[in-house]
This record gives sequence, structure tokens and C-alpha cells, in this order.
Amino acid sequence: MRSFRLTCRAVPFVIVAALSIGACGKKQPQQAKPATSASAAPVDELKAFLDDDKAALTEGVYRKLLLALEKCKVDERGIDPKCEASKNLRKARNRKTPVKEKQAMDGKLGKELISHAHPAVRLQAAKLLQSAYGASKETQDIIIKAAKAEKEPSVLAAMIRTIGSRHKDQPDIKELLLAMSDHSSDVVRRESMSWFLTNFGEGVEGTFEKVLEKMENDPSEDVRAYLCGRLYGSADERALPVFEKYLLADNTPTKLYNACWNGVINSWTGFPKPKKPSQKGYELTMKVLEKKPRTKDRPPWSGISTLRSAKGEYRENDKFGAEWLEAVKGWYKTDRLLKALHAIAIDGDANWMARTAALRVMQELGEKKAAFVTLQKKYADAKAGDDFHVKRQLDDILRKLDSDKGRPAGSGSAGPAGGPRPRGKRMGPPPGPGAPPPPAPPAGDGE
Repeated sequence: MRSFRLTCRAVPFVIVAALSIGACGKKQPQQAKPATSASAAPVDELKAFLDDDKAALTEGVYRKLLLALEKCKVDERGIDPKCEASKNLRKARNRKTPVKEKQAMDGKLGKELISHAHPAVRLQAAKLLQSAYGASKETQDIIIKAAKAEKEPSVLAAMIRTIGSRHKDQPDIKELLLAMSDHSSDVVRRESMSWFLTNFGEGVEGTFEKVLEKMENDPSEDVRAYLCGRLYGSADERALPVFEKYLLADNTPTKLYNACWNGVINSWTGFPKPKKPSQKGYELTMKVLEKKPRTKDRPPWSGISTLRSAKGEYRENDKFGAEWLEAVKGWYKTDRLLKALHAIAIDGDANWMARTAALRVMQELGEKKAAFVTLQKKYADAKAGDDFHVKRQLDDILRKLDSDKGRPAGSGSAGPAGGPRPRGKRMGPPPGPGAPPPPAPPAGDGE
């Protein structure tokens, strides 16, 4: 062995280098290449999955996609939708995975990641549990525990959204929502109290009282407006004095006024119609419509289009329409509403968008063609400005009425006797809790 070592020392350097893979080099094996290959494997797996539209979403791939959200930013609106990891996850969730299999993965991974260090992962975990959430008390307790420790507003709101509908039967959820109604974040307060203003909150002791308190003293006008727009959602008649307070006052801020206007309309009609239509809500609506002098802000144009839901007849198979008509037949008068809308349509002090919205509602409620012909004469000389917008709306309505003449009656509901059947688009229900206020009429109204 000694002579071998001497030989190695004696050979020229170049030969030592060449023989390094031999006896002298066996002491220094190379490790770099395998390490690189191992670290690349998960990335390749995800890429292969995303590139293959037919690849099945497995639990392992799903977990990697969720953990990749660590790269995404979170704000009060949620996870940044432009984040690449978020885009990849959306694509994966759109795969045709069997429903039961998908729900099982959602439940398992949601519980596993609900307390993850990164807020984007926690937020998505809450969403997964919302998709898979069942009657499991274990899952419910996990979410409540996580919510009590959560500091990120959008994540906390997502957790509340997952369990909010259960607060009527679960005292611990109700307690959490009441506590979070005083949270420092507008997003959290709004999400918490929104559940008190749904059919899930009907008759739940202490919750509507909390909303009334916040209508008076919440520091955010946005939150107060949000609440007022949904105040009759649990069919609590105590909403009506609040509507009166803000709609009959001259100094109510515009945002709050508009929200309460939408709220009072939805107390007796709307999409969908309330289970318990309020006569007081109807009377207050008419009072606002009939009030003079009108201004560019009052009545607000934003809620007028909702009044098209207050039809006088419905198809025979429209169970909800028939039930609504039965509930309001003692006090709702279509003629009174049409008269108020007509007065708005000819009032130059009213906002032109309120006037055009009034015209469209009149059409859908079955107003006779003669009424529109008379109104068209009033605006015959309009060449520009607000009046011209109204004139164009009238021209459009009359063209449609003329084109509809002689056609079979549509499948929609009819208006008062002798009037044409309305041909407006049907609308679905408004968004659920946590969503933005009811939408305004389309941007092209009156143009």
C-alpha cells in the first residue's frame, strides 16, 4: 500500500487528474445532479397536471396547488386574482372531478390547512370548507377556533361566511358573529351582521338588536349603508322605522339614503320577492316617489328598476308570483304606482336616469301605449341634454310596442287588463351575504 501511495505522488499532475475517477478519486463522489433532479420533481408534476386537461385532480396535486398560494398577496378583497398560483388553482378546480370525491378532498385539505402560516392558504382553506361543509360539529369547532385566532380581515370574513348560516341553531356561532360585529375591520363587521339579515337570522334573539345599534353608531357609513340595504332580509318589521328615519330626513348622506331606498323597496317586492311583503314598506315607497319637489338625487334612480317586479298578473305555474299577489292584494295598487312613475317621467327636476327607469318600469307593468304617446309629445322638441335621453327612451319603447303588435303573447307575466305583456329580461335573486349592494340599472339606460 505504501508503494502505491508513492506511485500516486510520483505521477505527473495531469495523470492524477485523469485518474481522479479511479482509486484516488473514489473518496469524493458527486451529489449535485441527483439533488437538482429531486427538487425539480414536484414542479414537473404540477406542470404535467396543468398541461393535461384530462389529468385527474388527485389529493397530492391539490395540496401542492393550495400550498403554492404562499406566493400570493391577500387584501380585504381576498387573494390577488392575478397571482399565477391562484390562476392555476382555479383551472384545477374546474376539472371534471366527481362531486363526492371533490367534496371529500375539500373537507380534508380545508381542515388540514385552515391554520397554515400564510393567509392566502388559510383563506382558500376556509373556502374549501364552505364547499364541503356539512353537519359535522368537528368541522364547525375547527373553524370557530381558527376564527378566534385569525388576524387577517379577509380570512376571518371567509371563515364567518362558511359557518354564518348556522348561527340560529348554534349558540357558539351566534356568539362569534355578535363578537365580530364589533371588529375593527369593516369587512368583518359587514360579513358578521349580514347573516342576521337573512332568512337564516329570522327570529334569532339579540341579533337584529345588534344591527339596529350599528345602524345608529357604526363608524363606517359604508357599513351602515350595507345594513340598510338589507335591513328587511329577516322580515323584521322594526326595519320600517329605520327606513322612515333616513328616507324622510333632508340631511341623510346620499350613499345611506340610496341604500335605504333599495332596502324599503325590497321590503315589499323585488328579486326574489320577500316572504312577508310589508304594507308599510309599500306606503313609504310611494311616499318617496310622490314627494315634491324632486331633485337629481331624490328619488334615487338606482332602485326604481326593481319596481318592475310588482306585476299585477303572473303565469299560472308561477307559484311565488301567485303567493305574492295574494299577500299584497289588499293594499298594493298598480294604478297608483303607474301614476307616480308617470309623474316622475315628466318632471324635469328629476334625474334623467330616474325618468328613463320609470318609463321602462311602466312598460313592464303593462302601461298602455297611449300613455307613452302622450309623453313622447312632451319631449318632441328635445334635441340634446337630459330631456333628449328621455326622448330616446320613449322612442325605443314605442318602437318595441309597435313591433310587438300582432305577435303571440310572451311567456312573461301580463300587466293590467288591456295593456301589452311586458317583455323585459327576467332577473335572478340578489347576491348573498357579504356581497355588494344591489346593482343599479344597466349603464346604457336612457342613452
